[in-house]
Amino acid sequence: MITGKTNTESTYRAVMLDSSSSLKDFAQDRRKYYKKWILNEEVDDEESKSATMGMLVETLLLEPETFDNKFHMSACAQAPTGLMLEFVEALYRFTKEATNEEGVVMRDFEDISRDAYDVSGFKIKYEAVINKFSGSDAEIYYREILRVRTNNLIVVTTLDVTSAEKIVEELRTNFVTKDVVNLQTDVDFEVINQLKIEGFEIDGLKMKAMIDKVIIFHNTKTIKFWDLKCTWSPENFYYEYYLKRLAYIQALVYHKAIQYYRNKNFPEYKVEPIEFMVCDSTNQANPLIYRLSIDDLKDAIKGFTYRERNYKGVREIINELKWSRDNNIWRMSKTNYENNGIIKLKN
Repeated sequence: MITGKTNTESTYRAVMLDSSSSLKDFAQDRRKYYKKWILNEEVDDEESKSATMGMLVETLLLEPETFDNKFHMSACAQAPTGLMLEFVEALYRFTKEATNEEGVVMRDFEDISRDAYDVSGFKIKYEAVINKFSGSDAEIYYREILRVRTNNLIVVTTLDVTSAEKIVEELRTNFVTKDVVNLQTDVDFEVINQLKIEGFEIDGLKMKAMIDKVIIFHNTKTIKFWDLKCTWSPENFYYEYYLKRLAYIQALVYHKAIQYYRNKNFPEYKVEPIEFMVCDSTNQANPLIYRLSIDDLKDAIKGFTYRERNYKGVREIINELKWSRDNNIWRMSKTNYENNGIIKLKN
């Protein structure tokens, strides 16, 4: 029996184990990790447009049957943009903060909307913003996100879905990606989309992973796997995403997950390093595939330097996370605590 799969994504997400996402949260902001993963509080993740498009493309390409479990189709043809989007998102945050456990909003709309106006960046008067907002698609969008985000649904428009469908078609027909995307299970290989793996360990930390596409080649006894990314610039993926958004953490975690899966099911098979399939969220640039090496994975576990900047390895991040958990200290790093909060200005 093949092990390492769970029935649904909701079942997988309900399992309280660390993942590459939680490690990335800790590496970027340990307080955010504490609120989100320890206290189980809702944390506002300001997902970019490309991130939402990535989730849409991933769903339509790999698991279209799960669309309704993840997304809510907006009545608006297009979501608000620019400062009006900033205003709507701020309005949502302040409304949510003012809502009690019974679902009653405890502040007047004018008070909430003035707070939202103050942080939105608008230079025109508050009254002018309210006039633009009232009765518009922006108000409809606000009412929608207020209603559906509590059910962990993402509001998308018909324009979003149409754009995602074009990207999916590009991935299915482009010479760089079509051989991977269109491959179907056959006698010599097995194709698994969204493989969910739980219970593997990295340096004593139990973890889980959900991997976009896994192909088990029985003829060559090899396992290859891919993660799909949507970015503004596929050509600049290494610096703008792999480094700045710490995707190297995900690469290492997924590799360990696949090794665990391999050991349980195909112990004689070889695991190839992850490949990132990178598409353009605007569908203007050609998709690319970034192939990692064993040396890249060694860097990810140990840490590395690029352009005079140091990037912590997964081993160091896990060590610091375990220390924070053991000592319930989330406002200061392990190193700074051990140095009594005294740091040399220049090392």
